[in-house]
Amino acid sequence: MQRRELAKSAILGVVIATTTSVAGRAQNADPYKNVVFTEDDPGHWEKVKGLHIPETVVAGSKLTVKTPHPMSEEHYIVSHTVVLADGTFVSRKTFTYKDDPVSEHTLPSGYTGKVTVTSTCNLHDWWARSIAV
Repeated sequence: MQRRELAKSAILGVVIATTTSVAGRAQNADPYKNVVFTEDDPGHWEKVKGLHIPETVVAGSKLTVKTPHPMSEEHYIVSHTVVLADGTFVSRKTFTYKDDPVSEHTLPSGYTGKVTVTSTCNLHDWWARSIAV
């Protein structure tokens, strides 16, 4: 009888440890995985990341964003958005398929810190790049 109890306890321990481990991983999972794509984490879009990652140039307080993406009626860049490190929205530029996906944004005078730039594709989702200025 003691062997049965020992076996039950051992099996129960394995089940609890496994369940706890899986639950812990789920709680610590990145909630933006396969929602927001980056150069380092292109998810299932690895083959097209080079066309979607926004390129940035900063000159003084002017930030120029370009996405090296061809534009067609079926497949195009929808917008660029710029946000500061504290979550402050700077600006957004939307595009039609007829536009060149290039936008200019004015950063606050003297701003230094992280800036996050996004580029949204109508077929390949939402791409982000953070830069330091």
